This record gives sequence, C-alpha cells and structure tokens, in this order.
Amino acid sequence: MKTKVSATPSASSRNKTEQRRWLYPFLLAIVYISWSSYMFLANRWSLFAEFWPVSLTMTLGSFVAGATAEGGAAVAFPVFTKALHIPSGDARTFGLMIQSVGMTMAAVMIYSQRVKILPHIIGWVSLGGILGQTLGTYVFTIPAPYPKILFTFVTTAFGIALVISRWFIKWEPRRDLPAWNSRYKALFFVVGVFGGSFAAQTGSGIDTLTFIVLTLAFGINEKISTPTTVIIMAMNSIVGFFLHGVVSQDIGIAWNYWLVAVPIVVVGAPLGAYFASKVQRDSIIIFLLSLISLELVTTLWLIPFSSLTQVLVTTTAVAVCAVLFWLMLSYRKKNVPMGEAFATD
Repeated sequence: MKTKVSATPSASSRNKTEQRRWLYPFLLAIVYISWSSYMFLANRWSLFAEFWPVSLTMTLGSFVAGATAEGGAAVAFPVFTKALHIPSGDARTFGLMIQSVGMTMAAVMIYSQRVKILPHIIGWVSLGGILGQTLGTYVFTIPAPYPKILFTFVTTAFGIALVISRWFIKWEPRRDLPAWNSRYKALFFVVGVFGGSFAAQTGSGIDTLTFIVLTLAFGINEKISTPTTVIIMAMNSIVGFFLHGVVSQDIGIAWNYWLVAVPIVVVGAPLGAYFASKVQRDSIIIFLLSLISLELVTTLWLIPFSSLTQVLVTTTAVAVCAVLFWLMLSYRKKNVPMGEAFATD
C-alpha cells in the first residue's frame, strides 16, 4: 500500500519561513537603535545640514544597489567625484563603507524572500575578491583621474553586455552553470580577484564583472545573476571597509558621509532587491541603461582627455572589453543551446 505524501508544509518548514520573514525587520531595528544612539551621544545631527547631498544621492544609490548588478557606488562615485568634487579616494572608501551596510541588508531581504541565487558562485568569487580587494588597496593603486575614466568605461561595458544579452542574442536562459567542477572554481576565483581589485579603486565592480561573465558566457537568467551579484558586492564591501577602517585606518571624512547615509540605505537597498524580484526585467534594464548613458555623457563632458596617456588608457580599456565580450560570446555559442528569447519573468 502506497503512503500518501501530504502537500501541507510541515511545522518545521513554517517556522523557518516565519524566521526568515522577521529577520530583516529585526536587523533593521538593531541598526536604527545603534545608529540613533551614537548620533545622540556624539551629538552629530548637524551633519545632515552639512552633508545633505550625500543623503540625497544615496536615496537613489541604495535602490540601484539592491535592484541591479551595480553597487550603490555606481551612483555615489560619479556624483561625488563630478558633481560634489569629492576626491576619488574618499568616494571609493565611502562606497565600500555604505555598501557593507546597505547591500548586506539587501542580501538579508533576498534571503528572506527565498530569491534564487547561486551560492557556489558567491563563495568562489568572494574568496577571490578578498585577495583582489587587498591587492587593489595596497599594491595596484590607480592615480587620479584614471579611476573616474576606468569606472565609466567598465559601467559602459556593463551596459553593452545588458543590451547584447537581452536584445541581440536569443538563448534559452539557464538557472545554473553546467556540471560544477574545478575549472569553474578557478574561473570565478579569478573573476573575484580582478573584480575585487577594481572595487578597491572605485567602490564597486566585482558585482558588475561577475554579472557580465554569468550572462554573456553562461546565459544565466538575469533574475538569478542579479541577486547573486548583490550578495557578492555586499561581502566584498565588508572586506574593503575592514581594510580601510581597521587595517589602514584612513577613513577620514568618509565617516561623516557614512553617518548621514546609513538610515537611508538600510531601507533603500532592500527595497530595491524586493522590487527587482517582482517587476519585469526589461524595466530594470532600461532604468540601468539610462543611468549608464548619463554616466558616459558626463564623463566625456566633464573630464578633458588632454593627454596622450589618457587617450591610450581609454582606447586600451575599450579594446580589452571588446575582446572579452567576443571570447565570452564565443564560449556561450559553443556551450549554451540556442532557443527562444529570455523569459520576461
């Protein structure tokens, strides 16, 4: 006699669901209590009057951080360095600091909502990111104005990847990589090293690079690759915050920027993550492309390419991105089956 399996969730499963549901509000309360206690005891409320543009910037920046494969620094870095004339180093440090809070809370929201992610990708990219963040902080540093230029063209490459993936190539979306093996572990470890090194210069990048590889080379559905990269950027930002706050102790003025942005990002980034899990992906893509286009235009307008070195660096960056795109698309053509366009869920 066959035993009938009940479809009703077990009590244990229901308890776990309830625990997930309350995790974000619980952590949010802890953050607000800790932050407000410090602001009262240190009497730092006047910072809002002085640094309100930072708070305003992160209203949008935190939403972008949670909803897309670009960190909050994707908004903060260009606004800080171009509109507010904040040095690249301070903008970078602030980006890592604020993402360590905002994108971590977004990661909690992703976990609470049971959004599909790729844990093995997160693990190996994050391991490489530790090495990359350390190398980028202490060994391979880039002088101004190259971080601004490099940031612009990497984000532009990200935009091109989005357009190619969504509208020019028709593939069946994958929900995971093919048989996971040591070759893929090595690949995503290297992605983490390069991405972490770039994030050490501008405050973000490891998420963008991982997204490009996942979508162009492996055809992973963007609704899965995006939350995966949000968690990766959160973890890499914590590493960067630790290096600057504990090891180097060179945070400086970025601490004041961080204080006026914390209460905003702990709501904005999780809201972006929740929003991204519910809306059509084309809406997110169009929104992102608008931001990237604005970033490219303002860079070409505000940063004069007055030296041969700047022109050569820019040309090299564009050429390298073009070659990488071609290599990833070639790999995808051989290994991802042809099919219909990506589903729009």
